[in-house]
Amino acid sequence: MERAENARIIQKPMTRRTVDYGSNLSQYVLNRHLRSNMYHVHVPRPNPNHILNQYPPCEYKYNYANSLCTKYIHTSANKARHVINVVRWTPDGRRLLTGSSTGEFTLWNGLTFNFELINQSHDYAVRCAEWSSDGRWLISGDGGGIIKYFEPNLNNVKILQAHEMEIRDVAFSPNDSKFVTASDDGSLKIWNFQMSTEEQKLTGHGWDVKTVDWHPSKGLLASGSKDNLVKFWDPRTASCLATLHGHKNTIMQASFQNGFGNNYLATVSRDSTCRIFDLRVMKDIRVLRGHEKDINCVTWHPIHGNLLTTGGSDGSVNHYSLDEPPVYSQQKYHEKHPQTTLSSSSHLLYPTAEIPYAHELGIWSMQYHPLGHLLCTGSNDKTTRFWSRSRPDDEESFLDRHHLGEEQSEAVIGQRRAVAEEEDAYEPDEISPMENLSNVNKPYPSMPTLPGLGNAPGFAPSAAAAASSANPQIPGMTHASTQNYGNPSPSTGPFIPGLGSRHQDPYSQSYR
Repeated sequence: MERAENARIIQKPMTRRTVDYGSNLSQYVLNRHLRSNMYHVHVPRPNPNHILNQYPPCEYKYNYANSLCTKYIHTSANKARHVINVVRWTPDGRRLLTGSSTGEFTLWNGLTFNFELINQSHDYAVRCAEWSSDGRWLISGDGGGIIKYFEPNLNNVKILQAHEMEIRDVAFSPNDSKFVTASDDGSLKIWNFQMSTEEQKLTGHGWDVKTVDWHPSKGLLASGSKDNLVKFWDPRTASCLATLHGHKNTIMQASFQNGFGNNYLATVSRDSTCRIFDLRVMKDIRVLRGHEKDINCVTWHPIHGNLLTTGGSDGSVNHYSLDEPPVYSQQKYHEKHPQTTLSSSSHLLYPTAEIPYAHELGIWSMQYHPLGHLLCTGSNDKTTRFWSRSRPDDEESFLDRHHLGEEQSEAVIGQRRAVAEEEDAYEPDEISPMENLSNVNKPYPSMPTLPGLGNAPGFAPSAAAAASSANPQIPGMTHASTQNYGNPSPSTGPFIPGLGSRHQDPYSQSYR
């Protein structure tokens, strides 16, 4: 039977993978008020079935290990695929916004990760985007040097020609009254948000300015350029406060720590390192290694202030914890990668967790969910991928192709599948009913017994054991036997020390 030309093909319904953070959050809020002690912290048991008891990262503020997003969840891509340059979660965490090389903004559902909306917002490639702290405005910059204002529904309300060349980065001030832009023309500009007027122009870099960030609580700017320098600026006087010379190649991104004092600045470079600068001493306190090629982006965890994640040009994702001792970090990394040499430096730090094959090509942008339980990455392979925390005691999340590679993952999964099939196909040897009846008539083997403990079940007593079991002797219970236990006599009563040889009647009439 031939199918009609206009007939629709009925597709088989598929269950979409979902990460429901609402149920765990509701359960956490409920149990938090029922605690008898405010310092009591719930720890999930090491069992995959206890995923319902895995609370949001805010419950484990002093244990970053429960917030490492290493489990692959979903890959989202448009029908017409383009390079993803920007990924930004909406302030409420309900949706994810991505900007592509064709100037399109795409909204993805933050729960089921499916497509919701696409909008042609720019004529050039989207290079940067940032939400205001109150969540009411979005500003974005493109390859033509244009800044645009958007509402949460992606309604464009203003267009501003900010630079003559590409805009690489943009950042809001803590009170959202100003924002700063960085461009390939080697300058930074501070703008009044409401008036859309230029207030300050910062010059001092000798090459393209690739990144800029505004301190979350101070009047301080940090910028990185193609001249390998990191500069700190005063936005009021437009003067350079300090210059850091730690990196040996182009600075790709600089980001201030958001929480725990906001005293650190993380910078990533094309020299395959990430450096952590302490603003109080103005020098680097940690050098993070583990990437084999350039590092393109970095993001801080919103809950754990000393946990950050980097993305490399080879598609790898590394998680670092500044609380981990450097010596322990080096030894642990050396066990996995024997080709690395151990160093006595107290500044060198290696990844706490890594995803070596997260993407096929370089990662351009990444950001954590506001609750910290999800991580999103946008890559040059034209896909957007979501990562979450692993279930308790879930070993299979580290055996996929993103952790082991395509070939090794297939080999490991094939071995585990073969072992499972062998266990399912195993059948114990069957014994015929006649053999069971014949075993009943077989004599029991003799077995030595312990005085007063009788015989082991299933074994017949030997001759000597039978003689001794007829009159067992238990210390403190003389002349006890099974024959006269139910009819006690004065001659067989137990002897209790301290009462002499006086007869002890267990059923004395004086107590009745």
